[in-house]
Amino acid sequence: MSLRDDREVPESHVSEVVVQALRSGDAQQLAGAMSNDLQAAALSLRPSLHRLLDAGMEYGALAGMVSGSGPTCAFLVRDDEHALDVAVALTASGACRTVKRAHGPVAGAKVKD
Repeated sequence: MSLRDDREVPESHVSEVVVQALRSGDAQQLAGAMSNDLQAAALSLRPSLHRLLDAGMEYGALAGMVSGSGPTCAFLVRDDEHALDVAVALTASGACRTVKRAHGPVAGAKVKD
């Protein structure tokens, strides 16, 4: 039995709105363009993620989404100060076990022309 599947894998597509937001550094524009096709499925399997997403938004995140198929969530914030505020609030709320902060741009990440 072969693991190869003869069906074609669709080419990935990055929204032009996302590309423009990344190029301009406009976090609010990027927040409006963020999406995850697996989020609805992840939320149906783990409804507690709703609480975490709601808490992140309540505490000032510009956007929040399930990362991949869950159970991790990622939040977009305006700047380092707001990242710390959201991280502290999420930790204190008990909505999640662990909070990690990351910032960009990171070495190796590039927006293609």
